[in-house]
Amino acid sequence: HALIVVVLVALALVLWASATAQAYFSAGLDYTRAIIESRPVLSQVVFVALAAGSAMLMFFSSVALVPLAVNAWGPEYTLLLLMVGWFLGANLAYGIGRWFGRRVTEYFVAADTLDRYGHLMSNKLRVGEVTLLKLALPSEMPSFALGIVRYPVGKLTIVLLASELPFALWAVYLS
Repeated sequence: HALIVVVLVALALVLWASATAQAYFSAGLDYTRAIIESRPVLSQVVFVALAAGSAMLMFFSSVALVPLAVNAWGPEYTLLLLMVGWFLGANLAYGIGRWFGRRVTEYFVAADTLDRYGHLMSNKLRVGEVTLLKLALPSEMPSFALGIVRYPVGKLTIVLLASELPFALWAVYLS
């Protein structure tokens, strides 16, 4: 992690210090903005789909696309699209966990044990505690797990909004 931070800081310093690099970066932003503006609906659908995919897949992150989106749509609309994508992806992961993951998990863990964990999470833990759990783990894992234990959908909505909004704000306004 330290090496990644050092590399990112070095790249930021190169971009800041080099007028040529800034010109190329600016030209790249202008180029992607022109592409996005030429197909506004398609680009929004693709961005939301990629954000949803990143909420389900550990090896993919949509955060790298946020600066391009902010350049084209502005921070507020990008924040909305990012939240919609992440919310859809997390709900899809929850649904997969609830319907398919539960069946697979029952081959390894007894159904009554899963029900006990589900009861613990939905009745004993407060929404804030489940939100902290979701914040502490990679984004897709809690969504699948909450689906497997059949966490209530109403509470899940609150957990998703509370846990994803800070990251979305960070991604959009930092870019």
